[in-house]
Amino acid sequence: MVVHHHLMLAGIDQTLFLKQWGEPETRIGLNPIGNFPKLGSMFLIADPTEDVHHSVWIYKKRDRILFFTKKRLTFHFKWSEFKERCKRPREEIHSTLPSKLPILTITSLALVA
Repeated sequence: MVVHHHLMLAGIDQTLFLKQWGEPETRIGLNPIGNFPKLGSMFLIADPTEDVHHSVWIYKKRDRILFFTKKRLTFHFKWSEFKERCKRPREEIHSTLPSKLPILTITSLALVA
C-alpha cells in the first residue's frame, strides 16, 4: 500500500488550522484568471484576507506549507523540502511530483520561490 503523506490531512478546513496553529507566517491568495494554450493556467495573487479560490499558507516555525482550495486543505508538505524542490531545474521538478498533482501546485512553485 502506498501512503501519500502530502494527502493525509486533505479536506480539513482552514479555520481548524487557525485555531490549532494560529496565523501562518506567510499567506498567499490566488484566484484563477484563465488557462492559456502556451502558458498554462494563470493565477492572480490576491489579498489573502479576501475570499480567494486557492490559498497557500506557510508555517516556517512548524516547517509546513499548506495548499487550500475553497478553504479546504488539498496538499501539505515540509517547507524545507518544498524550498529545495524550487531550486531544482523545472524538468526535475515535474519528474519528482506525483502525476495527479494539480497545476496550482506547479504554478505555485514559481510564486513561492
